[in-house]
Amino acid sequence: MGKVKERNSLAFKITAFAAVLAIVCTCSAVSADSLKVDPSAQGNYTSIQAAVDAAKAEDSIFVGPGTYVENLKIDKQVRIWSDSRKPEDTVIRAADPAKNTVEIEGNKVSFSGFGVEGSEKAQISLTGAKNCYINNNRVQGAEFGILLISSQSNTISNNNITLNKKGIRLENSDSNTIQDNIIAYNYVFGISLEGSITNFIYNNYFKNAENIEEKTINADNLWQSPLVIRQNIVKGPYIGGNFWADTEGKGYSQTCVDGNSNGICDSSYNVTGGGTDKFPLFPKVPNAVKTLDNKLNSTATEYEQTLAKEKIKTTVETPVNATNGTKKPSTEETPGPGMVTAVLAAGAAYFLRRNR
Repeated sequence: MGKVKERNSLAFKITAFAAVLAIVCTCSAVSADSLKVDPSAQGNYTSIQAAVDAAKAEDSIFVGPGTYVENLKIDKQVRIWSDSRKPEDTVIRAADPAKNTVEIEGNKVSFSGFGVEGSEKAQISLTGAKNCYINNNRVQGAEFGILLISSQSNTISNNNITLNKKGIRLENSDSNTIQDNIIAYNYVFGISLEGSITNFIYNNYFKNAENIEEKTINADNLWQSPLVIRQNIVKGPYIGGNFWADTEGKGYSQTCVDGNSNGICDSSYNVTGGGTDKFPLFPKVPNAVKTLDNKLNSTATEYEQTLAKEKIKTTVETPVNATNGTKKPSTEETPGPGMVTAVLAAGAAYFLRRNR
């Protein structure tokens, strides 16, 4: 009889504990709210910053299509998603071009589905941030597309990063994952690392005059994942390293050999400055690369037009020799630098002019 009572008592305690746990979990789930932002005042807020200021940790903010002219600062754990998940119809444009468009200083922030533009500094910056998810954004037209400073364990994925001076820049930022991004037609470098190690960089589509800034620190980062059977960014059968193209059609992935037709180049790619991509991607499905390039056609056109304009300005503004009044030789009058150097010089000139 005593044993029966003991068992009944234990069962009661377990049931009571389960009930308390369920209540705690329910309360926790209920405490997270969803806030709605819409430019036509159909939501709770008409500006994203107002919603961020009002939000509690773990709240979700859903943003309706429109253009939001503001510099956004996120310093708490929130999820900010566009309703449409389409960066082309939900745009955040910097109100003050001298400041970053979106600044993230909190942990576990999720930011997805936006076109981000208008800043002369960084379109998206993370400072002291951890475990954030930045994905499915269109980021263009700044000194840095996405900038990480002293930030760890963040995931930057599935973003379209174009027409910046440097596509992605990491400063003293370790153990971040950069995957599934299109990093193309940036004027100086696709990616740049300074004092940053153990970052995991794979399955990205690089297509820039210079894909990587030459730094010895590059060797302290990982440029591929283990081979996994899953469709990669250029529709090949394996996830592995990155697709390395350039604007002249002479990139490593564009010219390498794939003897066994597995969609991976037969030889490793030596990363500029140090490090190795052991599994560089090969265009096993040529039409997939063509489709991707076709989507970048307007970006490529803008890129070429900007470089052409800067070349003309550089020639027209060639300084006069102060001693004899003669004009210093223009780029047309003397042998110029190589194509890559010219592109870098023109790209740098473009951003120097913007920042004056």
